[in-house]
Amino acid sequence: MTGSIRFGVVGLGEIYQLAHHLAYQRADGLEAAVVCDLDPAVAERTARSLGARASTDYRELLDDDRIDAVDLVLPHNVHYEIAREFLEAGKHVLIEKPMTVDAGHARELVALAASKGLKFTVNENTRFIPAYQAALDAINGDEIGDVTLVRTLISGNEFERLGNPKLWKGRQDGSGGGTIIDAGAHSFYLLKWMFGEVASLRAMSDRLVDVSQVEDWSLVCGRTRSGALFSVESTFTSGGPWNERLEVHGTKGLIVVDQHQNPPAMIFHGKRDHEGSPLPGTAYEPTTWKYNSIAAGIESFARSIAKDEPTAVAPEDGAYAVRIIELAYESVATGRPVSL
Repeated sequence: MTGSIRFGVVGLGEIYQLAHHLAYQRADGLEAAVVCDLDPAVAERTARSLGARASTDYRELLDDDRIDAVDLVLPHNVHYEIAREFLEAGKHVLIEKPMTVDAGHARELVALAASKGLKFTVNENTRFIPAYQAALDAINGDEIGDVTLVRTLISGNEFERLGNPKLWKGRQDGSGGGTIIDAGAHSFYLLKWMFGEVASLRAMSDRLVDVSQVEDWSLVCGRTRSGALFSVESTFTSGGPWNERLEVHGTKGLIVVDQHQNPPAMIFHGKRDHEGSPLPGTAYEPTTWKYNSIAAGIESFARSIAKDEPTAVAPEDGAYAVRIIELAYESVATGRPVSL
């Protein structure tokens, strides 16, 4: 395929405006041909800013020959149905995390796309964060020895959205859950990408925002098949800005990634290295790291279509994260560990 990849964008809410819009503004190898939102004013305003056509019904995009691919930025509970419609219509599909709220549905979409020769994956921005890429390079270079423990923490402020019962975020039927499915999707993808599959896990959760139906704190811990231990903690009741933290402990050293830290990625060699050293290729960008990485994911997906290459984020890994999410909720419900 030559020329720019023409996208239809469905869902123009906050995360689109803050992150996805960046990719289409850059317009390097991709363009937004049609933008769609239930709010006609939002659709029209966004369309004007991109020179695109506005729509309020995603079904108008299904048979639109001007569109090569779709970027779905929608509530979790509609991911499966709408992604399936576009794949059946012959469109490449990029979808926000989590891929679906059901692991079987996620596997079904991956298989459907493969059967039709279409590109399909989740827009998992974790893969495009420079600090994580630098950490993986150091791990693969044996700079910290064998990995013994991986800890992640994703923290953010969702008091307003969880406290509004009219919004999908705090409703079980809209989001499919809270921190485990929403923030946990990032960490479970990271574990698979950087450290391999999970062997066993146990999980617990709690809720501070009473009006919400979903958990706003969770802890999922266990062991990977490589033998390393892990803990994945997430909270939506932090008063600070959104942040992600990763600690990778090894037999010879330690890597710490923290987007509030300057520099954001440090490596410590041995027990007497108290100062540590910055990992190369990472910059302190506390207000833009998240949005730039999401935009980079869209740009990468467009390149995979244009060059007919595998997507940087393997669709199977996006589906795998949903499977781990399901098992974590099983552990919460039963109070017991789960083995894979």
